Amino acid sequence: MKSIPALFTSLTLTTLIVTPSFAQTLCESERIFEGGASSDAGVSYSQQVSSAATVFIGGQICPQQEHLGQLADLYVAFEIAGEIYFLNNSDQLIQLQEDNLSPYRQAVTLQNVLPQSIFSGVIGATIESANLYVGYTLDGVFHYDQQPLNFSVVTPAKLTALSVFPVKDTTTAAANGEIRISFDRALDPSQIDNEKIKVFGRWSGVLNGEVLLEDNNRSLRFLPSRNLSAGEWVNVSLAADNIVALDGGLLQDGYNWSFWVESVSAGLSFEQISAVSVREQGSTEQIQTYGAYAGDLNQDGWSDFVVPNEISNDLRIFLNDGAGNYEDFSIVPIIQGDRPSPNEGADIDGDGDIDFIVGSANGSNVHVFKGDGAGGLTQTQNLVAGERVRGVCLADFENDGDPDIIATSFAANRVALFTNDGTGKFGLLPATIDAGDGEWSCASGDMNADGLMDVTIGTRTDNELTVLLSNGDGTFTESSRIAANGDPWMLAAGDINRDGNVDIAAANANAKSLTVAMGSGTGELSSPVSYSLAENDEGFPLAVDLGDLDGDGDLDIVTSDFRTKLFLIHENQGDGSLVRLPNQLFALEAASCAILHDRDNDGDLDITGIDEVVDQLLLFRH
Repeated sequence: MKSIPALFTSLTLTTLIVTPSFAQTLCESERIFEGGASSDAGVSYSQQVSSAATVFIGGQICPQQEHLGQLADLYVAFEIAGEIYFLNNSDQLIQLQEDNLSPYRQAVTLQNVLPQSIFSGVIGATIESANLYVGYTLDGVFHYDQQPLNFSVVTPAKLTALSVFPVKDTTTAAANGEIRISFDRALDPSQIDNEKIKVFGRWSGVLNGEVLLEDNNRSLRFLPSRNLSAGEWVNVSLAADNIVALDGGLLQDGYNWSFWVESVSAGLSFEQISAVSVREQGSTEQIQTYGAYAGDLNQDGWSDFVVPNEISNDLRIFLNDGAGNYEDFSIVPIIQGDRPSPNEGADIDGDGDIDFIVGSANGSNVHVFKGDGAGGLTQTQNLVAGERVRGVCLADFENDGDPDIIATSFAANRVALFTNDGTGKFGLLPATIDAGDGEWSCASGDMNADGLMDVTIGTRTDNELTVLLSNGDGTFTESSRIAANGDPWMLAAGDINRDGNVDIAAANANAKSLTVAMGSGTGELSSPVSYSLAENDEGFPLAVDLGDLDGDGDLDIVTSDFRTKLFLIHENQGDGSLVRLPNQLFALEAASCAILHDRDNDGDLDITGIDEVVDQLLLFRH
């Protein structure tokens, strides 16, 4: 292949009989063409531009004074990797197939300064070196700069997520709304399918939908196939290296974010409509029901219950009858269970239904159950985390597209991480983390807004809150450790003061208090504000739960107290400050924990309480 100067020397124009000669003419800038490649629309030019940015290629032609006003043929040529390309009169870049310059770009009337816009858009590929020649022919003579303008196009190491919708940690996302994530450059359409975005509602489960490209292929748009449940917490995840840019760049760290679905405006008054026994019919023996999960196990659009029982060492599954009622249950024994209680649900094996994880509070195991999509659970693994598993959190901590398990071991004084192989099978040897003295409770959330799920640990020996920031590969870096102003039995994470950052609420058992520590968005926690939960100096709060109970767009808090038998409602004033409402929700013997969920599908949050002494589910309705 000839070089461009050699080519021009030897070519004959099809419209002329003569072989053109060459004139090396100079304008004021000593070049016939001034310009090149630019990332700021031609304000400045650079020898290196990004494949992720909008690139402008152009500049201005400076004809000789004696040529002004004459009609000339303009040509634009690129020499890339030894190949020659011309821009034709339809602005198409075509590879030279023969020694023929007929596909010149256009005929122009030469002016003193002739602006030229050659290309504007995303190149989307790496080009190690491009030589740009721009010039014109007049009376069979080519006028051009023999020294070309040179530039390269480089691919950034990472594809970067720029923005998401719904906004991270918002509390007002529409139940039927679309989900979007935008990137710094165009994606490869051939690499996009409906599995690229995974959406999980804490109560409604896996959300399927259609994934589309928009905004010149820079944005993924997810159109859901059904509604989310009112008031629920939702997580969106994109696996590492699974999103591919047109230039081959990868979303190397993956991306996760969470939000809360809006609930309709409602008051803060509740009535008890039922007390559902968790015991077998006719039994008076205590089974110590403690902890519950309200996911839609049979995928009928209604909130079911999985209830761990500490004395009987089993799970009891209640399926919603389609009207917010629960009449019967099935029993699933827990092999090697020893007072199971801390629990959470997720789709651990990617089959579209809800699975279940529960830890033994008096033993060393985390028990793994897989769902069948019809309301059943089958135990598949016991994972040894260390004695007295008091906290369980599920999130994609290594960013490979499936949930992993964080479990706290109070007696072993450590945090254990079990990673998922993508099929719902977890490694038997956990990575262990030191997060203080007496690790007890945990809550997950993106504490520094980097698209990775972090975890906060509550310790009941040194009474601290420790933030562990995810490194995106299953390892963590401690970023904050503060006094908890009590002994954090349970933690909850969410944007309580509506500043866009994740905050932490803690139920402190012996301190008889609720504390709220505001997040900075950089992984730091402020000193917590404390609210007394004592009644006549009595109290032992075991649980704290978040939800927008009144539908005003902020997260309210419900605490559950074993000794005072009270489920206390704390109304958020919009700025994260809380007002405790008059006592209204009572357990017969012990208010052990609560679930805030739309049990009857009417758009507002109901409350289900657990009494672990009489083994009852207490159904409170708005």
